[in-house]
Amino acid sequence: MLEKIGEPAPPKGLGLKLFRAPIWFYRLRLGFFLGERFMLLKHRGRKSGLLRDTVIEIIDQDKERGKIYAASGFGESSQWYKNICADKRVLLTIKNKEFSALARVLDPQGSERVLKTYARVHPRSIKGVAKLSGYRMDGSESDIIAFSRIVKIIEFSKVET
Repeated sequence: MLEKIGEPAPPKGLGLKLFRAPIWFYRLRLGFFLGERFMLLKHRGRKSGLLRDTVIEIIDQDKERGKIYAASGFGESSQWYKNICADKRVLLTIKNKEFSALARVLDPQGSERVLKTYARVHPRSIKGVAKLSGYRMDGSESDIIAFSRIVKIIEFSKVET
């Protein structure tokens, strides 16, 4: 049963520096070390207008349709989430390939579909995402459905340039 255990809390201090360390892999053109499970998200600050970098986990992909899915583990309080809600135009880098995309927050049904796939492929990781979001789950289908109503899943659609 999905259980609330706390509030999502983005890291601070040294924890934040460690959390942001993977950005340097992409800046040094070493993103291929992180494979296709992570991506560098470049987004505009909603107040500053400056480009910001964040590395996030890819939880699903539909390569034929050019769709990539990610979860905002810290929910609506995440700065990158707030920024893409203000400006949906982003740049993504997977391995060492950069491309333009548009971000869209999925509705609960879309979130449920993506999270069920993620849980099937990464049954232990879904529990970690839930914990990061302030929840404990056993990984059952009912937990995944309940969690899909809470977590924010973002669809990134590749834009042909």
